[in-house]
Amino acid sequence: MSGLDISSAGLADLARNKEYEAKAAGADGLDLQLSRDSGIDARDIMNLRRFTRDEELLVIIRCPKATARGFHGALPGKTFATKAKTNQTGTVLGHGGTLMVSDYDMMSVWRRSGGGFAKIYVSALTPGAPRGAWSEEATRRVRAMNEFLITRLQHGCQDDFLSAEKNPGVKMADHFLAIRQGDGVYLRDPIYCENFYKAHALFWPYLSNGKHCGHGPGGAP
Repeated sequence: MSGLDISSAGLADLARNKEYEAKAAGADGLDLQLSRDSGIDARDIMNLRRFTRDEELLVIIRCPKATARGFHGALPGKTFATKAKTNQTGTVLGHGGTLMVSDYDMMSVWRRSGGGFAKIYVSALTPGAPRGAWSEEATRRVRAMNEFLITRLQHGCQDDFLSAEKNPGVKMADHFLAIRQGDGVYLRDPIYCENFYKAHALFWPYLSNGKHCGHGPGGAP
């Protein structure tokens, strides 16, 4: 595990500078607070809130380390091919020595449907395949988000990778952000995230040990 070695004071200065940039771009108090909690850039939160409001979507993201928020836009997002873990600053050296900031890992995407939400599968159409073609809707939605995101999405949704053996599952150190039709809710660990899923009648695919169950809603692969 390798990345930038920087003092806490230096990280705080970087974060303050990012907040100035975000305020200048129109970010409000909720965007800034969610950024402090989640490590996601406040401008990305602002634009995701607008996008989910306009498109009637719910997007749930596993967040980077909170310290990463000082580096979005200054460093490229960690690529899918980079398997090394980020250090305490939320940065990592990738292949060829490229310094990168932790990316955003989507857990799931849902569209408003009647009184609830319907899943949009954002993964290979072949269940459990590590790569492959997505549905037209999944492709369109992710491309639209990557048009405005500072740190772009690198891969599909973890919930939708239907492999009990290869899915990374969830760990107690994980934290999450739900962007729900213009609102934002910080979920500080998998227990909070699971409760959010249940409160919104969403399928939670993880077992008590954090492993993925290997299937989608209703047991369907």
